[in-house]
Amino acid sequence: MLDNHNEIRAQFPFMEKFIYFDAAHYTPYPQRSVKKLNEFINTFTTDYLNLSLVNINQSREFRSTCGKLLNCEAEDIIITSNTTHGINIFANGIQLDPKDNNVAMLDSEFPAVVYPWLNQEKLGKATVMLIPSDKGYANEALIKRTLMDFNVRVFTISLVQFLGYRHSMRNIAEFCKKRNIYLVVDAIQATGVCPIDVQEMGIDFLSTGNQKWLMSPAGLGFTYISKKYRELINPTYAGTTNVNYNFDNFLDYKLDFKTSGEAYENSTLNTLGMIGTDEVLKYFMELGVKNIFDHIIDIQDKLISLLDKNKYKVESDLSAEHRSNILIFSHVDSTKNKDVQKMLEDKKIYIAVREGFLRVSPHIYNNYSDAEQLAESLNSF
Repeated sequence: MLDNHNEIRAQFPFMEKFIYFDAAHYTPYPQRSVKKLNEFINTFTTDYLNLSLVNINQSREFRSTCGKLLNCEAEDIIITSNTTHGINIFANGIQLDPKDNNVAMLDSEFPAVVYPWLNQEKLGKATVMLIPSDKGYANEALIKRTLMDFNVRVFTISLVQFLGYRHSMRNIAEFCKKRNIYLVVDAIQATGVCPIDVQEMGIDFLSTGNQKWLMSPAGLGFTYISKKYRELINPTYAGTTNVNYNFDNFLDYKLDFKTSGEAYENSTLNTLGMIGTDEVLKYFMELGVKNIFDHIIDIQDKLISLLDKNKYKVESDLSAEHRSNILIFSHVDSTKNKDVQKMLEDKKIYIAVREGFLRVSPHIYNNYSDAEQLAESLNSF
């Protein structure tokens, strides 16, 4: 359990009304983030603020915070509207040889990861290949063999699958670099709660969003893009904020894209989203991302220890290398999983059902008592 957990839980008054175990879907906002948002809204509605200047300054602060979280420079950050936006930046901007354009991903990826590439295939710019997997897991040897045998140029993968499998990104990244395969990482189910060091992992492109584990107003994301990849990916959006221009003579039209991640950003950015998400990221770094991960695992372990093994089977990989912040399990009669979820909702206990599995995703607000009440209700079914 996290230190001073009662203080952390007090940040989430909604937990007084029900028990929430669905952070992999959406999460509520902590009170310190709500306070920041309200301060901005109240000031903006009662006093003068130069919103353009506020937006510029907030974007600089946000890029810096994101860089600290991922261990990269602020200039490596693209502020986006969501995870899929970031993946589309890569898919639309990379120039693949029409005769050498195979793009691969697992057949259990979240649809938003796949659609940008299906669109490229529709446009005749890519050939999509799906690698067989089981509950988000594909043998690493199978992945490598497929990438080699089919001369894959781009491999897109989730760091943590929506069913909870956590991939060994360093191994995959090393292999891709040796084979000159572009690696695109979806990290929305990991950011903020699983330690991510893009330098140590060897990642060049990683996209994420704020509405799940990052407890922030939906409609904001951020993407890490290395300098190496910035030299390869063409910006496909042009506006006044992602090009270099002289504000004192802005009718002098010269298309000169910036060299940082800003080159890929849309125009006016989501000010409220940046304020809320920036505060949450700082909160998480104060708590320690590894500490948050360990807390989540503790809650999972408590639940697992209390589950009636005659009624439920844990389906997640619980090995240290692949375990994640998401736990999936099933009633021994899997056809009853929807009924189990409905029973829990009637008791104001919220989990998810994904691909037929019961999915539990705790966060920093959950405690042992939540796990005990969940287990008691499950065992009573």
